[in-house]
Amino acid sequence: MKISTAILSSLVALAVTPTSWVFAQDGTPNIPTTGTASSYACDPNTCKLPTCQCASQSPPGGLKPEEVPQFVTITFDDSIQAKLVETAHALLNVRNPNGCPAKGSWYVSMEYTDFSLVQQWYANGHEVADHTFSHVGTPSAQEIQAARAMLHEYAGAPLGKIQGFRAPFLNYTADTLNEISKQGFVYDSSATAVTDDCYWPYTLDNGMANDCWTGICGAGIKLPGVWEIPMYAVVDNANTAQLMDVYLAGSSQDVTTWTTTNFDRHYNGNRQPFGIYVHPTHLTKFDGVPIVPGAEEPDVMQKNLVEVIQQIAAKENVWFVSNAQLLEWMKNPVPISKLAEQSYMKCDLPNTGKEICNGLQNITVADTGVVSSALTNNCNFNVTNWGTCFNCPSAAPTVDNPTPPPASSDRHAVPDNCDSIWWDPVAGQCLCTTDSCAYKDTAVPVNGTDGKGNGSGSKDGDSAAISISPVVSVAVIGSVAAGAFSLLL
Repeated sequence: MKISTAILSSLVALAVTPTSWVFAQDGTPNIPTTGTASSYACDPNTCKLPTCQCASQSPPGGLKPEEVPQFVTITFDDSIQAKLVETAHALLNVRNPNGCPAKGSWYVSMEYTDFSLVQQWYANGHEVADHTFSHVGTPSAQEIQAARAMLHEYAGAPLGKIQGFRAPFLNYTADTLNEISKQGFVYDSSATAVTDDCYWPYTLDNGMANDCWTGICGAGIKLPGVWEIPMYAVVDNANTAQLMDVYLAGSSQDVTTWTTTNFDRHYNGNRQPFGIYVHPTHLTKFDGVPIVPGAEEPDVMQKNLVEVIQQIAAKENVWFVSNAQLLEWMKNPVPISKLAEQSYMKCDLPNTGKEICNGLQNITVADTGVVSSALTNNCNFNVTNWGTCFNCPSAAPTVDNPTPPPASSDRHAVPDNCDSIWWDPVAGQCLCTTDSCAYKDTAVPVNGTDGKGNGSGSKDGDSAAISISPVVSVAVIGSVAAGAFSLLL
């Protein structure tokens, strides 16, 4: 089952549902464990990498299973907050065979997100992706565009680096896919792969090949160059497809068994990527916030999942990557022996020569989860508060106006010829001085604009250190915890 993200989901699971369905905890109805007849057809003689890839259970590029890495993707959904980032780092606390830390992908919704932490996540080599402004199913074009605009404006993520999209509740339609193509996204990761449709990532030149039971495969979608990265389900001992937050579906022992059994199916088979899909709120203890009925304590579930991940990491030729890294490999598949040489698998951090507000600066997180830094601005709109290296807006962003005019003009927005890890927003200076660090944002403009939304905002190795201090701010952390909980409903 696609796993949902709320107490509501547990209540819904008790309701009467058709016996042929598996009710999803992420809000979608069901995932059949066997495939549905599909009209999908693709000719590998004309559909060729790097721009086109047919849906296939065999590795790309003519490689044999034993020649390809076993990729594992750990992804996180919804808002980015201090305690949730701590949980994410705990899950990613493994290293790849080349010695580099594991990287993850975070599909970010805007409400209750701290943009200084988004920038820190990005600066440390992780992926930042779009999960809409207000976390609504079947999102509008503006919901998608607004989130991307805020991730750029307040977290400094270059528009061209915000490549991925995941629909809230995994509730997407043909219109959703058409819209992300129009807005210039590189890939979607909302569809489910179980066993019969356990495909490697593929392009939508010839339509969808997953979730055919919904009718999406016959919807006439033809989106050249747009990729689908399926979400790979875990089939439990009752032959039920589990997807997000598998740890909510059984005991720690059950989850360990299901996860390792399904991982081995990939690892000993055609080595399709294996995914671990997380709403980190379920694995994070917030004071005063109840746990999902019937579930174990968050710290118990987190500890068990960390142990499972470490067991997987101990196997030979296993690489933990972001979906963006996975796509780089898909476009130009190389055997295991050459993977460490690829630039996208390296983990160098920039040497800027001085501390700047680029996500790698020192950030302090209080016991309450309140984030602060000497270099960031604090944007306070009552229940909406965040830090940013850039100018705060003069009013709280909305889905219709995600980047209001700035409240001040002392910071400079990231230009399109400098990645934010090299950009000093105070001095308005790019500290990249060689071709090796040069960057040109080639994001596709949206609806004839610069892709930054409808507002009038600014025009211009290991994770960075986080220190803990005993600052008390009950009101703020209360709203943050409440926000984290509400977004899961």
